[in-house]
Amino acid sequence: MVTKCVAVTQVVKVTVDEKKFDEKFMKEFRESFYNFTTIDDHIKHLAQLYVRGCEGFIEGYGEQRDMGISFEIVEQDEEFE
Repeated sequence: MVTKCVAVTQVVKVTVDEKKFDEKFMKEFRESFYNFTTIDDHIKHLAQLYVRGCEGFIEGYGEQRDMGISFEIVEQDEEFE
């Protein structure tokens, strides 16, 4: 049996339709999920969700295509620790 630790680093390009992140959406999201105040807060969160395998319907956002959300991995690196 072989066990090794591997560090995986991904750079994810996240695109959102900023018109969908209006004050009404931001307020409702803060009340139900996290105290995000900027679109950048959401983009960082969405990138983390994506690399963990979440796409399609995303809790708090709904269907990603309806919110204009898309993802693209632009770089990935793996190395043993």
